[in-house]
Parts: sequence; structure tokens; C-alpha cells
Amino acid sequence: MAKKITIENLALMVQKGFEETAKKDDIDKRFEQVDKRFDKIEAEIVDLKEEMHEQFRQLRFEIKQIWSKLEEIEQRLGKISQTSKEDADALASDVFDLRQRVEFLENQIKELRRA
Repeated sequence: MAKKITIENLALMVQKGFEETAKKDDIDKRFEQVDKRFDKIEAEIVDLKEEMHEQFRQLRFEIKQIWSKLEEIEQRLGKISQTSKEDADALASDVFDLRQRVEFLENQIKELRRA
């Protein structure tokens, strides 16, 4: 058999249900806490972005310095290579000249011995 519910009983049940649910002030407080946490997270993200930007700027600067040094080294190696080639060519020319002179002197000595 169904129990009869009076308006007063129904009002008491509804009142009890409202008392047990979160009140608007409680909800507002929770949202304020969540907003504060989001603000903190947002500030941390901004700080991280600024820090990363500075680090990338520093890395780009260091990479430019490395490229500059590398270009300088390449130029110096090119000069050394050119100098070495010029020295080798000069040395070969000197050796060739000396051989011709030795050959000339040997021929003169041979002629003097015959005479």
C-alpha cells in the first residue's frame, strides 16, 4: 500500500535536499579557488615562455658565433692550403733548377776531365 505524502512532508524532504546540496556561496568559493589555480598556472606558463624565448635567443647568438668561427677557420685553412701549394710549387721549381745546374756542372766536369 502506498504511503500518503503530505505537502508538509514533501516540503521537509525538499528542504532537506536543498540543505544537503552545495550552496551558491560554496560554489562561488570553489570557482574562486579554481580561478586562482588557473591564474597561477597561466603566470607559470608566461614565465616559461619568457625563459624559453631568452634561452632560444642565447642559443641563436651562440650558433652565430660558432658559424663565424667556422668561417674564419675555413678561410685560414684555405690560406694555409694555398701557401702550401705555392711552397710546394716553388720547391719543385727550385729542385728542377738545381738538377739542371748539377747536370750542367757534371757535364763541365766531364769535359774538363777529357781535356
